[in-house]
Amino acid sequence: MKAELVNLLVSLIIAVVYMIGAIKVIKPFFSKISSPMTTATGVLFLGVVFGFGIILNDFSEIASSAFYYNYQKSELGMGIYYWILFTAISFAFSYAVFHLSFKLIDLVTTENEKTELAKNNFSIAGLHVVVFISICLVVSKPLIAWANGLVNFPVFPD
Repeated sequence: MKAELVNLLVSLIIAVVYMIGAIKVIKPFFSKISSPMTTATGVLFLGVVFGFGIILNDFSEIASSAFYYNYQKSELGMGIYYWILFTAISFAFSYAVFHLSFKLIDLVTTENEKTELAKNNFSIAGLHVVVFISICLVVSKPLIAWANGLVNFPVFPD
């Protein structure tokens, strides 16, 4: 019971800090496109924040597993360390995919995306949200499999 409460508290703190950090990091980028944000830019902004959340959610499973594993070994600090490590990997990955999705939209459309978003073009905003979230959903699983190797879990015989 104690491990679950500590994990809940750690995950809650990390989720709040992560989402605030995501908003603070990406909001200036959108403010450069249009200030105040157009509705289309706002939709894209919300989609990107949602994508950051999806990635954190995916990473939370492995972070919780690492936390419980280390907690059982009486290594609470290592459990928290893995939460922070996986959160940092999640954030860096989300940020990289955010910029990659802008490059992909530039490749597949003839319009200037930033200009179109400033003109409130929902088609561009919707396309970008779909591309960003799709990449997040598809690539996060292999990234998590790689990150799982960072935890020194015991190897059980088959």
